[in-house]
Amino acid sequence: MLAACAWRLSQRAVTFLPRVRPQILNPFPMAAGAGATSPKRLRVYSSAAGDADSSNGAGNGRRVGTHNGSFHCDEALGCFLIRLTSQFAGADVVRTRDSQILDSLEAVLDVGGVYDPSRHRYDHHQKGFNEVFGHGFNTKLSSAGLVYKHFGKEIIAKELQLNEEHEDVHRVYLAIYKSFVEALDAIDNGINQYDTEQTPKYVNNTHLSSRVGRLNPDWTDPDQSPEKENAAFQKAMALAGSEFMESVRFHVKSWLPARSIVMECLLSRGNVDPSGEIMVLDRFCPWKLHLFELEQELKTDPLTKYVLYEDERSKGWRVQAVSVAPDRFESRKALPEKWRGMRDDELSKETGIPGCVFIHMSGFIGGNKTYEGALEMARAALKC
Repeated sequence: MLAACAWRLSQRAVTFLPRVRPQILNPFPMAAGAGATSPKRLRVYSSAAGDADSSNGAGNGRRVGTHNGSFHCDEALGCFLIRLTSQFAGADVVRTRDSQILDSLEAVLDVGGVYDPSRHRYDHHQKGFNEVFGHGFNTKLSSAGLVYKHFGKEIIAKELQLNEEHEDVHRVYLAIYKSFVEALDAIDNGINQYDTEQTPKYVNNTHLSSRVGRLNPDWTDPDQSPEKENAAFQKAMALAGSEFMESVRFHVKSWLPARSIVMECLLSRGNVDPSGEIMVLDRFCPWKLHLFELEQELKTDPLTKYVLYEDERSKGWRVQAVSVAPDRFESRKALPEKWRGMRDDELSKETGIPGCVFIHMSGFIGGNKTYEGALEMARAALKC
């Protein structure tokens, strides 16, 4: 009885007020006075023994467990993600390593030594654990990756307002893992980004995992209480979760429509030039990553060398050389070296093409006043 009372006294509730779209249930909803229609406070608390007390109306009676002590990005994001689901919306978060308490919880992340989705156990530290996301991804999963693997489609489908089996849900599901979640899995599991023994040329302490880690109470802080730690963990959930949702909404609002545009333009490149190596964007959009992924998916041959698009500011046209990889500066076929650095009439005289504006010194991009001129520049460059 005394232990249970002490456990209850250790609880702490904090309300967060970020803005989200209505499709996805907000894990940090506004208080009733702020206009929420169904307020549910996020409670993060620690315990030493006993059962959770949800009699104060917070949460929905369900509890999600993770470990106390120093926290990392994976369990912060994992706790955020699982509370986006219909099953665990509004659940309390209990931070403990007490196995009896963990066994009584509806879901447990990043602690307990068990991976069993049928019981909602999502730990990755146990011997013999080698679960990966699949779909061509081979990075060992963290607790965030495990939660995303099992609940990601539900979260994406809510944002897209589509059925979980819709192909666009699947595309965004894979894209979010590739661009956001996989890095967190790798960092938490100590997997280097590159297979190299070379010393890094610079230090990067600005990525999400690093920023979440800095939210842990500083060792010099005289207040090392569970309450201080739990409040910091709530901030970590909010940080990781807000960036995850920004990524989801970017992919829904921008990435997915851009992919459709690039697909259409790639498939019609044969109408631009018989070589099939020149693509024209009829509407400008972010195209580089989509082009690489679609060429691989469609097994495009030959690969695109130049992309033409209109510059909305100058109303002229750009001809851009495609790089050898999304993260590389080298081009598959840079614009001719003898053109580089030239501008206007000098460039038009050298190329024999009217309306030339410039060629960058590196040869990765050039411009012409008209579409016809940009196309002629690309065709001439293919022959050089």
